[in-house]
Amino acid sequence: MISILLEVLLALVCVVLVFFVLLQVPKQAGLSASMGGGGNLFGGQGVEGGLVRLTAVAGGLFMVICLLLAIIPR
Repeated sequence: MISILLEVLLALVCVVLVFFVLLQVPKQAGLSASMGGGGNLFGGQGVEGGLVRLTAVAGGLFMVICLLLAIIPR
């Protein structure tokens, strides 16, 4: 019974994790982004900072639920 509940919770966390990852704006990496200007080099993250935190929390939940599913016998 508990494993079924954890599997459903895992599926929901997976959907939320994919959603949060797809919402994030890709960072301009590399030398051209730092030389090209146009961006705020040391500016605040704003909404992206919250998305990064939510993604980290969802990733942590994903790992914990996977570990619980591996430990709990069926």
